[in-house]
Amino acid sequence: MSERGCGVLEQYGLEVLKTWRTRGAFLCETSQGLKLLKEWTGSDKRIQLEYEVLSALSELGLQVDCCIQNREGDLVSVDEDQTRYVLRDWYEGRECSTRETGEILTAAKLLAKLHQALRRLDTEHILERKQEEFLQEQREREERKALEAAQEEGQSREETEPAGPKKKEPEDIFCQGSEETLAEMLVRHNRELKRTRSFVKSRKKKTDFELVVIGGFEKFYRQAETAALLAAGLPPMPEDCWCHGEYSHHHVLLGDRVFAVTDFSRMRRGIQASDLYYFMRKILEKHRWNLKLGRRLLDTYTAVLPLAGEEWKYLYILFLYPEKYWKQMNYYVNSNKAWIPARNVDKLRVLENQFEARTLFLEELKERAGG
Repeated sequence: MSERGCGVLEQYGLEVLKTWRTRGAFLCETSQGLKLLKEWTGSDKRIQLEYEVLSALSELGLQVDCCIQNREGDLVSVDEDQTRYVLRDWYEGRECSTRETGEILTAAKLLAKLHQALRRLDTEHILERKQEEFLQEQREREERKALEAAQEEGQSREETEPAGPKKKEPEDIFCQGSEETLAEMLVRHNRELKRTRSFVKSRKKKTDFELVVIGGFEKFYRQAETAALLAAGLPPMPEDCWCHGEYSHHHVLLGDRVFAVTDFSRMRRGIQASDLYYFMRKILEKHRWNLKLGRRLLDTYTAVLPLAGEEWKYLYILFLYPEKYWKQMNYYVNSNKAWIPARNVDKLRVLENQFEARTLFLEELKERAGG
């Protein structure tokens, strides 16, 4: 590890036994277990929020990559060239395998447990306590620093006014739910799909990508329209639960007594069913929308955390909308139309080939959502 990195680790008072590079970070074997050191480019408010939420989850028994305070009580450590770092708890495990059904189901169960714990933060006022604890520690640190500064200047304790509590700043905007409703977003996406189809049809000499679009557009667009209509008729749902934001197999570590969830960088307030959708869509795409696997994933999650009627409908709408198809069309619009990479043509063809299998899964989900 570089001298710069070692200097940052010294700020934590840990005995570092070994370090090695990993994806954009350093893994550190220390006297207090495995840690991950990574550069931090976010805001102080964001890392404070992550600390409060993840330390609360740790207290509830979940294994998460909570950030660690340095000896000064700060969450962000700065090296000599002013690069900012965060040190996190880490675990001896490997990324969840998408080829192992047992591991996939374990990840689904772990997501349900995570959602349960995130709900408890609010219902049991755990997060409020963590916030107050953090602010109290911050006030005490400021008072100690003020006292030390006063003593250095030869002033008495009585002459120094302790720093008062700081006014609490609003949460990072990325922690809040989107101002755009699901219905509004789907309507916007559908307008984009129609414009793209019109443009493709107007092209005289069509590329392979454009020919695939012309051949299969209608069936995908029918699903997109239906999803938008259902979203418009869905009663407003409170978007006040904490969500992981990007829960996937990449963020699940499994090992001997290790069931860890990592990377809460997209954590936000929202509807937790969106986490389940994101995780399941990624998995089912890799398994060609295997109906049996889809059922088992739903059953595994709901055995721990049952879904309410409106949550089932919300989940069905998310799956019904051909998001992957829209993404390919959006990529096309923003790319060089004269040359589309072959892999994008292949992705579009895979969507075509998996359409029937995906439709069977949608029928299963529609039944669970109450038709």
